[in-house]
Amino acid sequence: MIIENLNDLNNKDHFAIIIGSGPAGITTALELESKKIKSIILEAGDITQNESSMKFLKARVSGDSYSDLSTSRLRQFGGASGHWGGNCNPLSKVNFNDWPVNNDDLDNYDYKARKILNLNHKKKFYLEKFSENLNLYNLMWSNVRFGEKYLNHIKKSRNIFLSLNTNFLNFIGDNKSIKSLICSKNNNTYKLKSKFYILSCGGIENSRLLLLSKSKNKNLFNPRLPIGNYYMDHPYHNVGTGLLIYEKFIEYFNKKKIYNKPLLTCQNDINISANNNFLLKKKIPNGGLYVSFKNINESNDLFKQVRCVAPKFIKNIYEKLKVKKTYKINLGILQEQVPNFDNKIILDYKKDPSNVPLPIIHWKKSNSERNSAKLISEELSKIFIDNDIGRISLNEYLYNNNDYDVIAGNHQLGGTRIGHNISDSVVDKNLKVHNIKNLFINGSSIFRTGGHTHPTFTIIKFALRLADHLSKTSV
Repeated sequence: MIIENLNDLNNKDHFAIIIGSGPAGITTALELESKKIKSIILEAGDITQNESSMKFLKARVSGDSYSDLSTSRLRQFGGASGHWGGNCNPLSKVNFNDWPVNNDDLDNYDYKARKILNLNHKKKFYLEKFSENLNLYNLMWSNVRFGEKYLNHIKKSRNIFLSLNTNFLNFIGDNKSIKSLICSKNNNTYKLKSKFYILSCGGIENSRLLLLSKSKNKNLFNPRLPIGNYYMDHPYHNVGTGLLIYEKFIEYFNKKKIYNKPLLTCQNDINISANNNFLLKKKIPNGGLYVSFKNINESNDLFKQVRCVAPKFIKNIYEKLKVKKTYKINLGILQEQVPNFDNKIILDYKKDPSNVPLPIIHWKKSNSERNSAKLISEELSKIFIDNDIGRISLNEYLYNNNDYDVIAGNHQLGGTRIGHNISDSVVDKNLKVHNIKNLFINGSSIFRTGGHTHPTFTIIKFALRLADHLSKTSV
């Protein structure tokens, strides 16, 4: 149900207070509800975002160019799912090499995660061998806007209490335990008590609010906790373009016995990543190549460009092969970032309308990403040449030190990363903040490594696992 007056909750003990109503927060509340456990969701925004909300989402960025964080985030019920693209795919096994959890710990929640995201239960995520060094993988698409899908459910719920337009201000605690939290609503301040407290505000807000509480209660948080450090994203950029012969491409799939072959008449892209052996050998992070196709003819300018660098290939197309279908291909790459302590979130002296410090994001690309994009793209290019499938022209910036533009700011990862101890992490395998008995963090900020995959499917599984863990935990 929706709570208008927080006096109804004030100074009462509750099982869990969840700060944030994005995919992580709503999923945790739904799973607790399925176990007949009550929770409170505190959402700083309203049902939908209004213009004044954007003042709370401002952030300064130092380092490399970055997206406007007041537009890539949302302050509303349902969080950033209000404008996400719906892409879903899981982290691969190799991404968990340095985590205190693994694929098996999350696989038990696959079915429930699919149900929450309206994903087809019969369709499989696959990671299939494409070549000696490359894999073929797929994306699934969710049509879920969490605010739209679950608002009426929560309105009717007797176990989920939702308070909108409620700003978190501080945690109060001692002896390594949270005793209460302070929040404000309608210019009034409230103290709420709970057995467990869960920060689920997204990749930047989780760090910001934790840093805020640490600044106000230095005796509660271990000063060694790397709160805000190891911030990551998934920088996306275009790496090249080229030509492809349809018949030769399908012939390659058949020769290699690749099961998931594309039908370019109805599917206009494929996704390719590097395998673990190649990554270890080259000492690079992974990247997901987005290869998109567009049917063209010889009047296209791309033919003229390729004719200059590969005249024999173009001649074969028309004189020997009598090709019926030729496609223009565009290559983009969504990249994994190497975790870097100095990529971080800190508090600004500038404040939002509720007098809470805004964040400053220190974020830079590294040569590792450029080198990874180059080597993975070259692998695909070699396959095209060796099998006479087509030709790919890679962008010059992959081979020099010139800066290059990326799209970043949509997948905000890290800052309260998962790990074994406080030397390089903020939460443990159960998402509990190190050395604090009853404070948990949920969402993309806990990612220890980002892989190259979209994070939402993994976030949902972690949220389900957290609710399961809390239902069995005593303080």
